[in-house]
Amino acid sequence: MTRLKGFSAKQLFLTFSGTGAFRPLGQENWDIIAPHTLLYIPAGFPHEYVPQGQEPWYIGFVTFVEKRDGLAENWGFGESPFQLELRDMDRLYGLLEQIWVRSGPMYDVWEATGHFFSFCIEIKKQTAAEDLTHSRQAEGPVRYRDSVVDSAVRFLQDHLQRSLSMEELASHVGYSPKRLNRLFQKALGTTPMQYLQRIRLSTAARLLEEHPSMTVRQAAAHIGMEPVYFTRLFRRAYGVVPSEYKKSF
Repeated sequence: MTRLKGFSAKQLFLTFSGTGAFRPLGQENWDIIAPHTLLYIPAGFPHEYVPQGQEPWYIGFVTFVEKRDGLAENWGFGESPFQLELRDMDRLYGLLEQIWVRSGPMYDVWEATGHFFSFCIEIKKQTAAEDLTHSRQAEGPVRYRDSVVDSAVRFLQDHLQRSLSMEELASHVGYSPKRLNRLFQKALGTTPMQYLQRIRLSTAARLLEEHPSMTVRQAAAHIGMEPVYFTRLFRRAYGVVPSEYKKSF
């Protein structure tokens, strides 16, 4: 399945058995979708997915839209796709079945919505419990942790211009700020806010290199920084002020 312009609603896919592969359009490598995995795909996000291997890929899905922007983002369903590992698929299957029944043959929008929120809460409970278990073990790579960090990284890259807080970022991926900070440190060796500052400065440097007509003020505005503060951080990172850096190209 290839969706050149994405799908019109947000999508949640549950893999019960078999294996699939997913990738954003334009990305060279495929992400493997294993059993007991939730895949979230934002609305309007160009992508493609395909079954993998000989075993049939059995999935269940639900799609949804918001009447008020930002509501789903508070549950972690923002503008970037991600994967989560789950434990109790039977419980989620039952809720998914009720959503479908109340969205079709026994149509009741309030009942369907109630089951959907129960579905979201169950996902939160399972991923929180899994996170606690692995944090106690404190060893061995866990794929869903990488997915959480990857989702946070994409969110930061998509919102360079915004004044982001650690609390907002953590809310986007459904983790506590303290836990997300630990995952970030383990995966990338830096905190989320330090990473954001780094990619802001590298983006500004690239803009100054590739666009001779761009002013320092414009570059600072593009990454959401005040010019004086931007200049101070840039000099600390690159050893020269932005205007001198710009002249060297």
